[in-house]
Amino acid sequence: MLSRKRYRQYFVCFILLVFIFIINANSGFAHHGGVSAAFGPGAPVETASPLALGKGTFLLYEKFEYVPFEHKNHAEPENINTFTFFNTLIGYGLTDALSIYATLPVAIKNQDNLGTSSGLGDLGFIVQYGFKIGERDGIRGLYSFGPEDSYGELYSLDDIKMSLFAGFTVPSGTTSNRDNSGNTFDMGMQPGFGAPSFNFGFAASKMIIPHLTLTGDTSLTVFTEHNDGKPGNETRFNLAVGYEIFEKKNGFLSRLDIIGESNLLHLTKDQDDQREKDDATGGVILYLSPGLRATFGEYISIGALIKFPTWQDLNNESEQQGSEGLEKYRAIITCSVSF
Repeated sequence: MLSRKRYRQYFVCFILLVFIFIINANSGFAHHGGVSAAFGPGAPVETASPLALGKGTFLLYEKFEYVPFEHKNHAEPENINTFTFFNTLIGYGLTDALSIYATLPVAIKNQDNLGTSSGLGDLGFIVQYGFKIGERDGIRGLYSFGPEDSYGELYSLDDIKMSLFAGFTVPSGTTSNRDNSGNTFDMGMQPGFGAPSFNFGFAASKMIIPHLTLTGDTSLTVFTEHNDGKPGNETRFNLAVGYEIFEKKNGFLSRLDIIGESNLLHLTKDQDDQREKDDATGGVILYLSPGLRATFGEYISIGALIKFPTWQDLNNESEQQGSEGLEKYRAIITCSVSF
């Protein structure tokens, strides 16, 4: 039987291996990501949650995101003005530990003088496997999620809940929208990406003290090439703290949590149709994000978050506009229902 100290050592080694993999993979990859399925009482909003759906449970999840961009003189008179996203996610718990999800985004992108590009984005699929360092039958060890780790169940102070997830998108989204002049919008203004993408990640969560939960995740999204080029790949590191300030079981509002997140995003450079890198794309951005999560009854949860770009190191920043790090803010609202 392995000791608790040895399990902790294995856990630290595992985390290090995940980070090393992502850092090494990022040298060849990085840009836009998918939906972070953070749902349920105490869960963050943007940071992914390792929370399991539970066997036979369905999840309906909607994420709304509004992004107004700073206008720059060098981009006049065609500054990118706003992006609006609607992401619909449907999930199902195959077992207490294994969940599957399908996502369908809708994008509305507005550019001054050129008009609006809108339509369906690329259909995505995600598989998530949950496990924990916890106690079962009086023995502490590493276990797959069980019924006690499902949506709506209380966290144990001693458990470290974790999950691995992987996903991909199929190029089903719109990529041929035209501007007011009849020309095709640039790749970044199209709702779809025109080629598959792949996503890998890890999430972990632990209640530090009663009512205070720490959650973190890291993920890598890899884009593949198509005729017009390739978006830069993206790496994310998110950390969130949630504090329960109100709870009333069986009440209309059964729980209210204050959320604080830090969201670090690294983007590599886009490539054009000649496989040349665009030096005025990509960089590193840090967002600081306050928010709230309200739970109604047992199975309805609403989250709200505002992401502020607090620090950025962009490639040739003076030439960029309408990109991550140059937003005024990102306003996010999520709603989830399980049954």
